Parts: sequence; structure tokens; C-alpha cells
Amino acid sequence: MAGNPFIQAKQAADQYNLLISLFWTILCLGPAGWYFYLYMPPAWLWIMVPVALLPFLVPAPWLEHYARRSFYERIGVRGLLTYVQHGKWVNARVRKRYPGYRIVYNRETIRQKIRETYLFERFHYGLLLVLLIMAVHAGIGLWGILLMVCNIGYNVYPIFMQQYVRLRLKEAVS
Repeated sequence: MAGNPFIQAKQAADQYNLLISLFWTILCLGPAGWYFYLYMPPAWLWIMVPVALLPFLVPAPWLEHYARRSFYERIGVRGLLTYVQHGKWVNARVRKRYPGYRIVYNRETIRQKIRETYLFERFHYGLLLVLLIMAVHAGIGLWGILLMVCNIGYNVYPIFMQQYVRLRLKEAVS
């Protein structure tokens, strides 16, 4: 039995997306986890977990602070969209086997993706705050610099990516 090609394409995309997610998580959160393990008492979680949840209390309109598309493109967001979940690299591999595969294909999927960008942006704001706390704890030095670089790669750029994607999606439905 061949199965539903749409489901098979989604499963293939999910596998590629998992690989991408694992890569970025190990690369950027690995050092943060190691720093926490080595230098921070577990009691710090009582501070960091609530702080990480704060962005989920922010209403969506407060996240509507877009720059122009050219700003996002100038700082490299468009290029980085190749190497993230649901990015060009993943989609190219899935479409090679399932040419009809699309993430966004009608107004409802566009609205769904827009809602998803708010969720992901809040998630990355939460982690941004946690890694800032850890970087401040680490102070000025190798660990502090490494945690800030990881924070930029794992949170600042993904926040910009969510804003850029949302901007493009909203342009598509207007």
C-alpha cells in the first residue's frame, strides 16, 4: 500500500526539520546547558523559568514592530531562511521526492503560519531572556561572550526571521 503522498511528504519534512532543529539546538544551547551545569546552582531555575514564560503573556499587537523587508534582508535573515526549520534546504529535499509539497497553499494556511510566527517569536524571546540572565551571571569573559553569541544565533536572528516571514505572509494576504 503506497499511502497518502501528502502525509508521506509531511513526515519527510518533519524528519528534515528535526535534524535542523537538533543541529541548531546542540550548536547554540549546548554551551548554555554546559555552563548552567558547571556554574549555576539549580535554584536559578526558579528565576529563569518564569522569566522565559513572560513573553507568552505579551499580546500579539505588541509584537507588531516590523522594519522594512530590506532591513531584514540586509542583516542576512533571508539567507538564513535556507538553513532553518521549514527553510529552503528542507523544502528542496522534500519537493525533490514530492513535487507538490507546500507549507502554505491557501488563505487559511497563511493565517495559520502567521499565528505560528507569534508563538515562535515568543518562544525565542523567552530563551533570549534566559540566555541573557546566564550571560550576565557569566560576566565579561569567554563564557559571557560565548553565551551572547549563542543568544544572537539562536534567538535574535530567529526573532527577526519570524517578523520577516510574518511580514511577507501578511503582504500575501493583503
